[in-house]
Amino acid sequence: MSSEFALGTDAYNQARTSLSALISHQKSEGRPTAAIYLTINVNIKLAKSKDYRPRVIPLSHKLDKISNKAILFISKDPANYYREILMAKDTPTEDAFNEIISFKKLKSKAKSQKSLIKMYKENDIIVADNRVHKFLPDVLGSTFYLRKKKVPFMLQMAKPDPSVKLRRTEQNKLKDDRCDVQYVYKQIKSIVGNASFVPTTNIGDVISLKIGYTNWSIDDLVDNVNDIVKYLTNEENRNAIGAAINLENLVNVNVRGEDSISLPVLARSKETVENEDDDSDFDF
Repeated sequence: MSSEFALGTDAYNQARTSLSALISHQKSEGRPTAAIYLTINVNIKLAKSKDYRPRVIPLSHKLDKISNKAILFISKDPANYYREILMAKDTPTEDAFNEIISFKKLKSKAKSQKSLIKMYKENDIIVADNRVHKFLPDVLGSTFYLRKKKVPFMLQMAKPDPSVKLRRTEQNKLKDDRCDVQYVYKQIKSIVGNASFVPTTNIGDVISLKIGYTNWSIDDLVDNVNDIVKYLTNEENRNAIGAAINLENLVNVNVRGEDSISLPVLARSKETVENEDDDSDFDF
């Protein structure tokens, strides 16, 4: 495995050492199933402009299952149309969502900070129809976006298909009314099971990605670290990420728990990253 580790043999050995120490520390603190994160200091901009859209990175060892998560889906209007399709009996998405609300209803709820906080606390993951996703930062604000807390994921309601016949409205606009439950379920499953990050526009920012839990084997955690590094540095993923990343652009690579210090995997810079939860790219 060390020969296949994208960051090299030394980093592979250091990753195993750091993960072992981190797991021992977390367990001694009474956190036997705490999340473990990979943090990467990147010396280039990951995006030319802000789009507030999380990117999903496939992992060999999946993080979670849909049934373990409370998922809020923000739909186009009217919500009843999507609710009837997605929550229909015997569909794969029947029990996938904790709540489905329309963008119109969301805007009404967002007028109350108390309602926003309640929504934040009651849901683990937020997903939104790609047609309304771009409007969410102005509606959800810092409650969801500051420090990248619960940035909504983007959902496509059906696979793009130029041959599909669209509906023409009374206003002479073409509308795609498709809602493919299998395609939606596949996206939700990927979001829940894999790592994700939001690209920022600042040079030197740190991205943080969950790689597993303290009750996992070190082998599985290392596999997921390698998956992330390989994905980020694969030229084929340039469009999905927003930038071309080389191994040399990964300056400091560390692992940490939710409330722990960072332990090294790879260090190219002697500078210490002061704030690994930098939110400077979010204007709230």
